[in-house]
Amino acid sequence: MRRRAVILAAVLCAAVGARAVPNLPVVAVVPFEAAGVAQDDADVFADRLAEKLAASGTVSVTDRRAVGTLLARQELTASGLIDAERAAAFAAQAGADYLAVGKLFAIGTSAGALVTLIGVNPVTASVAARQAESVDALMAAVPGLCAELLESMADGGNTAK
Repeated sequence: MRRRAVILAAVLCAAVGARAVPNLPVVAVVPFEAAGVAQDDADVFADRLAEKLAASGTVSVTDRRAVGTLLARQELTASGLIDAERAAAFAAQAGADYLAVGKLFAIGTSAGALVTLIGVNPVTASVAARQAESVDALMAAVPGLCAELLESMADGGNTAK
């Protein structure tokens, strides 16, 4: 029981710390799912996306480990957050205005990435996708995906590319 309290305290502190830059929307990048690719590749992809979003200076990004811990504690997966009500509740607990939920997958001999940015107040959804010859080539597409997601935020969401 004490261990759970310590974990919960750490998650809440991380969520509160996400608002370190006032007036910037906060994005929680949820650990990406992997289908036909190594989970490590999906984790690296999500980390790069979080880094690029944070580097934009237009959003603040929550601590990824805290988001992963919160997700595991609630026994949720990224695909379980597509439901608007669950996404809004999870984002509130993570101290975020937006959730970036994604999947990295193999398609024959190529790789693909699908990222859904869910705004929770009001509920909006934007989708960005890429396909490349390899996971490495897909990693190079992260800045473009990031730019698309930030543009959709500026436009109020509800866009699909």
